[in-house]
Amino acid sequence: MRWRLPFKTFLLSGAFLFFTYSSSAQYLFNDQCQKAYHAILLLRFDEARNLIESEQHQNPSNLIPVYLENYIDFLTLFIGENRLQFEELKGNKSNRINLLEKGNTGSPYYRFCLAEVNLQWAFARLKFGDYTAAALEIRKAYQLFTENQERFPAFIINKTGLGVVHVIAGIVPDNYKWITRLMGVEGSVEKGLQELQEIAEYKGQDKIVRLFRPEAIFFMSSIIANLQKDKHEALEKIALFDAQTFDEMLVKSPLIIYARASILMKNGHNDEALQILQERTTSGETYPFLYLDYLEGIARLNRLDLNSKEYFNRYVSSFTGLNYIKAAYQKMAWCEALKGDSVKYFETIHLIENKGIAMIDEDKQAESECNIWRFPSIVLLRARLLFDGGYYNRALNEMLDNPVKSYIKSRKDLTEYTYRLARIYHETGNIPKALDYYRQTVVRGKNEIFYYAAASAYQMGLIYENMGNYNMADSCYRKCISIKTLEYKTSLNQKAKAGLNRLKRMQPKT
Repeated sequence: MRWRLPFKTFLLSGAFLFFTYSSSAQYLFNDQCQKAYHAILLLRFDEARNLIESEQHQNPSNLIPVYLENYIDFLTLFIGENRLQFEELKGNKSNRINLLEKGNTGSPYYRFCLAEVNLQWAFARLKFGDYTAAALEIRKAYQLFTENQERFPAFIINKTGLGVVHVIAGIVPDNYKWITRLMGVEGSVEKGLQELQEIAEYKGQDKIVRLFRPEAIFFMSSIIANLQKDKHEALEKIALFDAQTFDEMLVKSPLIIYARASILMKNGHNDEALQILQERTTSGETYPFLYLDYLEGIARLNRLDLNSKEYFNRYVSSFTGLNYIKAAYQKMAWCEALKGDSVKYFETIHLIENKGIAMIDEDKQAESECNIWRFPSIVLLRARLLFDGGYYNRALNEMLDNPVKSYIKSRKDLTEYTYRLARIYHETGNIPKALDYYRQTVVRGKNEIFYYAAASAYQMGLIYENMGNYNMADSCYRKCISIKTLEYKTSLNQKAKAGLNRLKRMQPKT
């Protein structure tokens, strides 16, 4: 049964409480509010609402429930990606801002709550392509977080949101510079990570700081895995979620499962990620995080398990949101291709044309494959999947044990061939061979729409940066940005820009 929001109940309660808040509003992050926040992280929204409602009756002047209600709306929209719900819920923002502005300006929670509400709505709007409004909300959040940090430097949970904003400012691609100007924010990935780390690795006894640790760990580990030069460092950070040192119940949160599984998969620990995904439990008490079905499908497909199609089909059948729909159909088409069924492959890949939208890189790449309209090289596809799962020797054997002429049928195949070899040699520590194949890929694919050349330039940048050859690293990152690929362009640009920003701090000033 689809979960429903009691909209009228909240609108009425908000209107009723407005006058009480306006006269004696305060911020009490008491035990009941802490339990509600905990329930929110577990995606148990009904339980959280009951706690919030109880708090509002017991302490009608407490403003923390307003912030918590907004957190529920944010996660509902960010996870569910339902445009109709977005249209229904977005009016709640102004009501909550009005309530929060009645609070005590001398409290560190005053600006914190206002900033968090703005930042959460900015993230929600980004999901639906409302970039201008999102940029203005990020700017407002940044101003509030910054002022709060100056006034209350010991209020360290403020650094959760501030750290995220600093990271955002450090990765906006050059083709979105107008967003940076609207945001009016200066920052870097490293600065943001330092702020998040202070909370994520907090060992003190402050209950509120400890409460915010999961959120900080979530952001910090995801940023490291996606934007830093050493993705393996993220594995150390997700170890902070270990049940022995963390809330055992919270480890079972769909959000934490997502973070752990994603980072494990990015680091080639596919079997461990799959185990975490398989052990997850679902119930009617938890808001459905259907992306985990898609992620389990990916983990299974990386093992060449063709039953993975069931999970992609479950995702597209149940998810009413925007993203990964085209990508899921692409993966189902791959299952047919791996079976050798070209008819079903083309039937399935054709569905991409009219399903979902091409907003994120994965969906754009799926759409690109649909437009090419040719049966994939099975050897290269198997090698790609095995590599993504961290099964590097099997991926290499797949390519070397088959005659090259038997599976290289086009210029695209040849470009992918050198790219796949480069990635395998890179991950297995054969850097000279990796660089050789990366260079071949850049030369061969720099004028193609496929992502192989741009990704190779980026990977070369990482290698040279780790060698301390910053001039070559700078050249490679810039090369990555300059290549006009139609696939994974946004994420590659963000990673390359993060690399350039790191280099600026490493190179000696003249």
